[in-house]
Amino acid sequence: MQSYPEVPVWRYGIVGVISFVLLIIAIHIFPTQLPIWCACVGFFLAIILSVPLSMLQAITNQKIPLQVMPELIAGYILPGRPIANVIFKTITYIGTYQAIGFAGDLKLGHYMKIPPRTMFTIQVVAAVVSCIVVTTVQDWMFANIVDICTPDQKNGFSCPSSNMFATASLIWGGIGPARLFSPHKM
Repeated sequence: MQSYPEVPVWRYGIVGVISFVLLIIAIHIFPTQLPIWCACVGFFLAIILSVPLSMLQAITNQKIPLQVMPELIAGYILPGRPIANVIFKTITYIGTYQAIGFAGDLKLGHYMKIPPRTMFTIQVVAAVVSCIVVTTVQDWMFANIVDICTPDQKNGFSCPSSNMFATASLIWGGIGPARLFSPHKM
């Protein structure tokens, strides 16, 4: 593996900057109720959490469940904004675990003797293609499957994980942790 050239850090930087700019543009264009500074906080938390959680998973092969932490933080920072809470959670939680998965894939590629630059290229292309495919399939499903994500859907497309995600965003973003856990509250 030492004979293969490593991926320059600037390539990771370019992908990170492009992703961050697209995130900021999406948050600014769509009515997300999430301030840009709060997206930066979520992005920073994802960066900070990625390294220790990657080390823990590499050593113990256990994922540390952090779904509630970003919801709690966003609930205190942005009370009464469930959509902003969902996006903050997505940036922080999903961003952290995507980074952990990327590191795991690079480690697997190293064990399989795949050149680092090839692995990097494959990962970036796969991420772009999956974004397009997943969004297209989701749009098709919402347009063509009757009663999707309802309990009465005849083929079983009831979306339990999406409902859980939405319910958590309403609890932490709409009701808010301040009304549940602050002093002199429930």
